[in-house]
Amino acid sequence: GSKDGTFAEYFHVNQADANLVLLPEKVAPEAAVMTVDMMSTGFHGVENADIGFGDTVVVIGIGPVGLMAVAGAKLKGAGRIIAVGTRPNCVAVAKEYGATDIISYKEGDIVKQVLEMTKDGADSVIIAGGNAESFRQAVDMTKPGGCISNVNFFDLSETLAMPAFSWGLGMADKTIRGGFCPGGALRISKMLQMIENKRVDTTKLITHTFNGFDKIEDAFKLMDEKPRDLIKPVVFI
Repeated sequence: GSKDGTFAEYFHVNQADANLVLLPEKVAPEAAVMTVDMMSTGFHGVENADIGFGDTVVVIGIGPVGLMAVAGAKLKGAGRIIAVGTRPNCVAVAKEYGATDIISYKEGDIVKQVLEMTKDGADSVIIAGGNAESFRQAVDMTKPGGCISNVNFFDLSETLAMPAFSWGLGMADKTIRGGFCPGGALRISKMLQMIENKRVDTTKLITHTFNGFDKIEDAFKLMDEKPRDLIKPVVFI
């Protein structure tokens, strides 16, 4: 559910014992704030992708969630991580997080590019952006026995479909999973521990900063406009 008043000096949190976590002294607030959405969602995509040591993983969409999926895939032991994206700053951060290859839809069909690079497809594909076509592409570029993990919200008007051939006429044994970002005190405390012990640096996602309550609307406007150099804004109060 939702509750009004989040952007205020004080906010009542339902079931606080199960949802609030003390901020570790060595973790900056701007790093911690990424755990409850970007990091948890991206990592959930990795968890659902069933990644093993040495696997080839494709991440479609390298906005903040996709970038966290790249970081999570590396931590899970992926041998090769192919990130799909075009924005220069996102590409640079993806490489810092562990992407071994970058491909662009502007340079041709991404399925063809992945298949040419991997010969038989990826072990896992994480959909962290795109549209209904991205779903079909993810299934096409996943090898038989592989896994497709979705953490992307599709538009209500879209229909998710694929040719029967993409799923081996139903016999390719490809697993498809989709899930919403998990939360809760235990999960977030684990995320914070990873930041505290320098397993991942979430501040790489921050491209814009604002100061003061009166700047919250400006930050939301920036998110709506999505300028090319944006990854994630933070408002300091």
